[in-house]
Amino acid sequence: MISSSQRLAALGWIFLFGFALVSLLFVEAYWFASPTLARGDSRSIESHLERELRDAVGQRRLGSAALLLIQSKKVAAEHVFGIANASTQARVNSGQTLYQLASVSKAVTAWGVMKLVEDGRLGLDVPVMGYLKRWRFPASEAHRDKVTARHLLSHTAGLDDGLGYGGFAPGEAIQTLEDSLTLTKDSTAGPPRAVRVTSEPGKAMSYSGGGYTILQLLIEEVTNRPFADFMQEAVLLPLGMTKSSFDVDAIVAGGRAGDLATSYGHDLQPHPTRRYTAKAAVALYATPQDLGRFARAYLGENPVLSQETLKQMMMPQPGTSGSWGLGQTLFDANAGGGYVVGHDGGTLPATAATVRVNPATGNGVVLMASGGRVSVNSLADDWLFWETGRVPFSARRQVVLDRLAPASVAFVLGSIAIVWWKRRR
Repeated sequence: MISSSQRLAALGWIFLFGFALVSLLFVEAYWFASPTLARGDSRSIESHLERELRDAVGQRRLGSAALLLIQSKKVAAEHVFGIANASTQARVNSGQTLYQLASVSKAVTAWGVMKLVEDGRLGLDVPVMGYLKRWRFPASEAHRDKVTARHLLSHTAGLDDGLGYGGFAPGEAIQTLEDSLTLTKDSTAGPPRAVRVTSEPGKAMSYSGGGYTILQLLIEEVTNRPFADFMQEAVLLPLGMTKSSFDVDAIVAGGRAGDLATSYGHDLQPHPTRRYTAKAAVALYATPQDLGRFARAYLGENPVLSQETLKQMMMPQPGTSGSWGLGQTLFDANAGGGYVVGHDGGTLPATAATVRVNPATGNGVVLMASGGRVSVNSLADDWLFWETGRVPFSARRQVVLDRLAPASVAFVLGSIAIVWWKRRR
């Protein structure tokens, strides 16, 4: 039987032990989270990322992947890994294999929106309600007349949906844009729900897949054309992204179904290709080389957007606390007074992509993957450290998250040992 004094002493030791474990977690995250890379040596980052992806595929922690590194505005390295098509056993081809880009699609959609702004067909700071006819925010929403394209691009429109989109399996009815905005049925984050304005726009950022579905509808309303067709003509083809499309059915109809990268799950089992209503938010299909062309378009003159427009897109927007531009994540400040920009993406069952570019150096990274449990974003964080010398907060947080399970086990076992030790004394 343990006495009350022994119980108090044991609790004290358990508290100290827990405090020590938490301290170790944060010491590791904030002092030892930097990857072992030789900054300034392009071979160092190439070897690191190539090894991580090759080992992940070889150890069946990843189904397939592709990597492009850009140095001084040119593609300096290109690597592919694994089986792209589970049916044919074809390997990944960086100029042919089409990966779904998930939320990286939003960054490309933003170029289409800003093209309409440049052409004078859409006002960046004009309420979108004046353009929308097929669907509108309910009249009961007090701030509905204040939402602009700028707000939607920067996730500051006051929307509360937080939507990710899972798409629709073969044989399932695909919602119309209007129906999806009214009650989204393929939500990956919570139950079906509407896209609503619940707070004043421009005040705070809340990541919104629904906001980009509104932008998809907005493009269709302004151009009187299907979203995928407009994006093909106005953005993808001018940038040389000739294999890419927001319309997976057009890819299949064109005889390229075999080029679609198999959507592997976490267990590396193949899943059927899904169809999406929210194409602007998650459903661009692109080859690694095409996504590399998109990344390089940030780094100089291009046939779609002016340099002044790009500069505006890559600057912090009101209400984002300096973390978002117009359709772009601002990952870190660069040495040129701007930011390392781009977008990360991931969708079910286990597809991921990222593109990050530094306009100050002309460097960038493109990563695409399917299946398994390897964090493409973490690898992109390694590139960001190599590029800037700073470990991003997301990487430090991931170190803590990775250690939580073993730390919890250690805490339980340590607590049991402390109680046993106190009983023996």
